[in-house]
Amino acid sequence: MKRTIIYSLLLSLIFVACNEKTLDVKNENSYDGSTFFTNATSFNEASTAMYSALLFPGLYSREFYFIFDLLGNDAEKNFPLQGSLLSFPNYTFNANSGELNYLFNSCYKLVFRANFVIDQLNTWKPTVQSDIDVKTRILGEAQFLRSLSYFWLVTCYGDVPLKETLADHYIIEASRTPAAQIWTSLENTLKAAIPNLPVSYSDADYGRVTKGAAVGLLGKVYLFEKKYTEAAAQFALLSAAPYDYALAKNVDDLFVYDNKTKESVFSVMNGPWQGWGVGNAYYVFAGQETWGGKATHSDRAQEYGFNDWYNVLVSDALVNSFTYPDQNGVSYTDPRAAKTFYSANGAKGGDGVFCEQCADGPIQYGSVQKEGQKAWRKYEYYEKVKSYGQPDSPINGQVIRYADVLLMQAEALIESNNVAAALPLINQVRARAGAFTYTTLGDQTNARTILRHERQIELAGEQTRFFDLVRWGTLATTINAEKAAANVACTVLPKHVLLPIPQAERDANPTLNAQVKDNWN
Repeated sequence: MKRTIIYSLLLSLIFVACNEKTLDVKNENSYDGSTFFTNATSFNEASTAMYSALLFPGLYSREFYFIFDLLGNDAEKNFPLQGSLLSFPNYTFNANSGELNYLFNSCYKLVFRANFVIDQLNTWKPTVQSDIDVKTRILGEAQFLRSLSYFWLVTCYGDVPLKETLADHYIIEASRTPAAQIWTSLENTLKAAIPNLPVSYSDADYGRVTKGAAVGLLGKVYLFEKKYTEAAAQFALLSAAPYDYALAKNVDDLFVYDNKTKESVFSVMNGPWQGWGVGNAYYVFAGQETWGGKATHSDRAQEYGFNDWYNVLVSDALVNSFTYPDQNGVSYTDPRAAKTFYSANGAKGGDGVFCEQCADGPIQYGSVQKEGQKAWRKYEYYEKVKSYGQPDSPINGQVIRYADVLLMQAEALIESNNVAAALPLINQVRARAGAFTYTTLGDQTNARTILRHERQIELAGEQTRFFDLVRWGTLATTINAEKAAANVACTVLPKHVLLPIPQAERDANPTLNAQVKDNWN
């Protein structure tokens, strides 16, 4: 009996050893796109990974605000600022500047993630309506995020490789695509995205791309292409049903207290996770998705904060822009100054008191240090705390907000020589701020001047002015004049309307180097 059992076991072992299927055990921890992306849950995870690229180096966790606040002369360097960031306020940056390398690379990482999601969505064939709705929505989100990234790429770098499919990313030496073709791609992609997106989300998904965000970005694309009639029509859609956008009662609701408001059309969410509990507060220094954990906060409040790292000041040009003649030619200080910067004794209209909600009571700005200097109040929360202690601001980065939409619509109308229709739009923004309202904008030239000034003071510190000056063709004349008035050595050249494609990219892809069209060496 025992011998029979032994023989049986031996035969079983021989059979198993000869059976390849038995030996070929599947690794349950190994996935590829076809095995992982099979349901709504996995695709929602993939969509979250798209958004996370907005917080990569060069974008909204850190470098983006430095680059464009300094280039647009909203901010000026302060003595703690170090490294290659010092080259931006003086326009001495070049193709080896690390921040520009971060910006370029992170934009393409966002494009890659969006294209990857779109590629995987094409293989998913859901049959349940709820899953079909998820597929449609995520497709719209991916289309928008790819478009947003290409909007930055084409406005900053001009001709760049256009990657519209996942396969495009595996072309190592991709040629630069003419900017005109990229703008056309943006139009088409956003038109496709709009019907795929919902008007709003539940609180659990607050911050995802909405239909209104895609409409707003399409309008912005038209504006930058100088297609003013089409731009005005797109922006006008956001002031009617089914949208319910509205200006916040107080701009502090967006930039100090970061409340959920109907003014935010699309913002980068910095609030869901921050601090040491779920990630490293210093993840902004290249710790994204590695040692940084789930942290999603912004470093801006700490970097700009006068009681913290204080790397930048509010530029003299911006401070001075808040004082201008009213309609009677009398000098007027705009109330938005006090929402934008701190100043000792409220000089130039700034806020002279901080820590108004601190346990120890209000503190006079400049009472101990920084006398005479103008420090940022916008995107700070010194109204609530004296200093931060670590770089973990949860204040969301506004990419498109309703005030911006109204002013872009007004600009499109003015450029279409429909000045009268632009007047109530500008006044709506001014009335929210408590500023006087205009009875007339005058002729087209005068209206253009008013509109451009209005954008400067309403959108200060929101990384818009550099793009505005480039679009208007006034970058060199404006910045050179402002720097000269402040006795700052700086020479903006015609080539600076575009940023240099990073040298590392040109070294890796000689095709880029052979097609340089922006006068950068």
